Amino acid sequence: MDIKEKLGRRIRELRDKKGLSQEKFADQCGLDRTYITGIEKGKRNISIINIEK
Repeated sequence: MDIKEKLGRRIRELRDKKGLSQEKFADQCGLDRTYITGIEKGKRNISIINIEK
């Protein structure tokens, strides 16, 4: 498992713990839901700026 997959899994764990859907989480972050999906699957190389969001 590479770092993108590890980070994506951790983001999903935290999102699930807060009871947020991907859509609600994306809205709160100001990001697109499909971008969140890609991050959680380890397909996207997320920038440090978006990690901060």
